[in-house]
Order: sequence, then structure tokens, then C-alpha cells
Amino acid sequence: MNESLFGIPLIFWGVLCLGVAVAYYLIWPQPGPKRLAPRTRREHIVLRYFHSLVWVLLAVGCFLGAGGYGALGWWVAALGIPVYVIFLFYVVQDRNKEEAARKAQRQGAGARDAGMPQ
Repeated sequence: MNESLFGIPLIFWGVLCLGVAVAYYLIWPQPGPKRLAPRTRREHIVLRYFHSLVWVLLAVGCFLGAGGYGALGWWVAALGIPVYVIFLFYVVQDRNKEEAARKAQRQGAGARDAGMPQ
């Protein structure tokens, strides 16, 4: 039960990870009021919950490791990697989608200002 990471007990790391998970759950980057491209339900779920889920998986991995289930804890913590990759994919996709919507809006406004048909 004296498992540690960098000399610090895994229980401490697990509590720290849970704290980060709660922080990301409560304080998350909500879509701005001037957002042009709406998010799908899947995009909302991934962007809203997956970052917290990564930290929960890391916390569970730490607690399992501290409880003597080091191999299982390692695999649970490692599950955070694909979850985080999915989260990052959706973050980039969301930003690109919003940039494309803003660009289309600017081009449409430019065509109206020039008297050109849209």
C-alpha cells in the first residue's frame, strides 16, 4: 500500500485528479453567445464530459494502484489516452467548424455590401 509516483503516494495523486475532474465538470468552456455553428448532441457530450472523464480514469487508476491492483490501475489510467485523443479531435473539429461558419458569414456580408447576389 506504499505505492507512489515521484515519491508522492498514489492516493494523493488520485485525490488531485478527482479535484481536476470536478473543476472541469463545473467550469467548462461553454459555447459563446455569438456562436454561429450549432453543436450536435454528440459534439456537446464529448466536449462537455470527456475531459473530466480522462481525469476520473486517472484518479481510478491511482486508487487501484494504491490498493495493490497496479496492473489494473495502469490499464484504467491508460484508457484515458484514447478518451483524451477523442476529446482533442472534437475540440479541433469544433473550432474549424466555427471558423468556417464565420468565414461564410463574412463572405456573405461582403457580397451584400457589394450589391452582388448571394
